[in-house]
Amino acid sequence: MPFYSYLKPRALDSPERKAWKKTTASRLVSLRAALKEHIYGAGRGDDTGCERNDNQWLRIATWNIREFDTRKYGGRLTESLYYIAEIVSHFDLIALQEVREDTRALETIIRLLGRHDWSYIATDVTEGRPGNRERMVFVYNNKKVRFTNIAGELNLPREDRITSPFGSSLEDPSGLKLHIPPGASLSFSGEIKTRKAGDKVTLSENLVTDLPEGTSIVLPAGCRLLLSRGKEVRRTETGVQVMPEGSADPVLDKNDKILFPDGIISENALQFARTPFLVTFQAGWLKFILCTVHIYYGSGREGMDRRNREIRKLTEFLAERAKKENDSDADNFFFLLGDFNILGKDHTTWESLHTNNFMVPGQLEEIPEGSNVKRDKAYDQIAFWKRSRRRDGQHTAIDTGNAGIFDFFRYVFRYGDDDPEQEDERYYADKVGKTRLSYPTWRTYQMSDHLPMWLELRIDFGDDYLEAISE
Repeated sequence: MPFYSYLKPRALDSPERKAWKKTTASRLVSLRAALKEHIYGAGRGDDTGCERNDNQWLRIATWNIREFDTRKYGGRLTESLYYIAEIVSHFDLIALQEVREDTRALETIIRLLGRHDWSYIATDVTEGRPGNRERMVFVYNNKKVRFTNIAGELNLPREDRITSPFGSSLEDPSGLKLHIPPGASLSFSGEIKTRKAGDKVTLSENLVTDLPEGTSIVLPAGCRLLLSRGKEVRRTETGVQVMPEGSADPVLDKNDKILFPDGIISENALQFARTPFLVTFQAGWLKFILCTVHIYYGSGREGMDRRNREIRKLTEFLAERAKKENDSDADNFFFLLGDFNILGKDHTTWESLHTNNFMVPGQLEEIPEGSNVKRDKAYDQIAFWKRSRRRDGQHTAIDTGNAGIFDFFRYVFRYGDDDPEQEDERYYADKVGKTRLSYPTWRTYQMSDHLPMWLELRIDFGDDYLEAISE
């Protein structure tokens, strides 16, 4: 439970400050009641219809908190941090994405939650434009969860890196020079997207096509030739000559190489745009490894292709890791959670997540709405690696309970049908006006454009263990 002592009215507070504290406290009351109803409300009991025992269950969550936190558009209001802390407090362990280089807002959340009871583990920022200098973070309740001392960022070995659909490519700043065989041309038919700019027609997307057989290329300036040790040559008065004698063209074999200047060859063998983060935890009887991700978004056909490749490469790598863990410790379970940028449950990105024995629990799969603010995209997900069988004598398992997606905008920074009198929009009008954003967009920089997704995992297997002994 967060501590809100800062909201206590004080004698020296101005009337405006007292009013702000009262309004913020009122909204926190509504938010707390809504979270309690969402998590413990109708249909949230156990199989006997009794109140759910929180000691038997671990509540994990994933939440992409938009640009948490930058000074863009004025930065987050103090009350926004209160609302975020209140939401986080209702989960035992939560994976956060889009945490930025400056961790002061994250530190404020931990201070509100209570440093004695709550901790976090974070990566360094991911460099490069796609990485956006983001961190991956786990925030967890020390009373419920124990960090078991292993954490690491996932880097793919060279042979397993993510490749572009175009493979390796050769570039020349001055332009490549091709020699096309007589009678051939570079003209294309079919459905090709173009746009017109003045008297010019240009491609509106990349176009890949086969070159005519016999096409040759003039190498860019600065290239060098590497002849391999042991290659047969002919000595001359000035040095050596590549065999055979009298040939117009040197003959190169498989060990010889053309050395290109830096920046000419693009291998397109990539790591993840944002480095996934693996951490080991234990809660009750349950030992588990969590990997949190923020998959590449991109745009167009190429962006979607890379998005799918990242997801598939991730499940492939983690499945191999999970098999090894299962061989050495069958009671250690693998979970994958975060922002996968999945468009929908009928999309190829959803299929990519369900590869290499990874699956989304039925409780989450059955939720009809998405995890974005408009509720029409399945961006965020929680999945686990499903092992082929349960070992004899094993008592722990992946036993999932309740699940949900919490729409906080129904209670704070309301808009539309949730605020028919437009009270909230008027309340924040001055602050929104300084940013030149619309109110619906501005509020996503206060909270997020993603909603938290959560899932319960059973952590008490004492009955199973004792019953097996007593039989």
